[in-house]
Amino acid sequence: MAIPMEFIDVPLDKMSQFEQLSNELFELEETQFDVFKPSVLSNSRQNSKKAAYGGLIFAQALAATERTVDDSMRPHSTHSYFILNVDTTQPLEYRVRRIRDGRSFCTREVDAVQNGKAVFSMQISFHKPEPQSIIHQSEMPKVPPPENCIGFRKAIPFLKQKIESGELSPTDSVRKRIQGYDSIVHTSDTDLFEMRPTDIEAYYALRKNAQPKMCFWMRTRGDLSSQDSKLHRHLIAYNTDSVLVGTAVRPHYAHNFHPSMLFSLDHNIWFHSPDMRADEWLLYETESSIARDARAFITGRLWTRDGTLLLSTAQEAIIRTRQEPSKI
Repeated sequence: MAIPMEFIDVPLDKMSQFEQLSNELFELEETQFDVFKPSVLSNSRQNSKKAAYGGLIFAQALAATERTVDDSMRPHSTHSYFILNVDTTQPLEYRVRRIRDGRSFCTREVDAVQNGKAVFSMQISFHKPEPQSIIHQSEMPKVPPPENCIGFRKAIPFLKQKIESGELSPTDSVRKRIQGYDSIVHTSDTDLFEMRPTDIEAYYALRKNAQPKMCFWMRTRGDLSSQDSKLHRHLIAYNTDSVLVGTAVRPHYAHNFHPSMLFSLDHNIWFHSPDMRADEWLLYETESSIARDARAFITGRLWTRDGTLLLSTAQEAIIRTRQEPSKI
């Protein structure tokens, strides 16, 4: 599908308040020893007025645990569970437990607690950098550069125009998704990241042979002057949760699948490199290898533009429907 140049996104504008907003998301007040209260809870990326975005809870929990370890220790492995929705109108606190402090590794557990109930739980392992032993990595997929890809914010009006003119005839499920959830979430000024799928037709389920495997270019919507590696790590962790469930379910929209529930059950990240910048183009490669019994398993790999593998992700999601199941 040819995309007119006016729909290709222009370079990022410098936003004077963007970096301030980014920092505020991870500002945590220590109210008691190893108990932290966030200053911001956002429903960005959610089709809900009250439910917090899971990626934010994950990233804030990561930020809380990092407050309890020496700066020489860097997170390398995280395993978390989303237990209950987080209500953005109610107070939330992160309670960190120091499980182990060793010379090379240390371990932390953290619970997000709201109204006396654990709503999120995560275990994190930290590792002090040490000399290399063996070195290898996979190759980055070959995809169009970000300059040739259309972003979510531009794709919505572009696709709506095509649908209204009759040039596109998507399924009812795709039409509702574009006109409903995507129009709300992907055009919001509160969204921190610019996302550009490398195959717009596959992402929006405009052909029936698409598979649950996608790639997205991503970077923050504003430049960051900060050299603080923690801020960049927290922002990137925040965004890794954003497209995994969609990778599993979106190809089924081409077969008119109508979900009644989409919910991340867990989220896990393995950090392979401490050096990453959230305001530079990164390629997020995602794939769902299996879906059955109302659950989908999705993995992801995040690459720098020059082909360095920064991190890997894995997630399971609950996907329910009140209609016939979809099989591709």
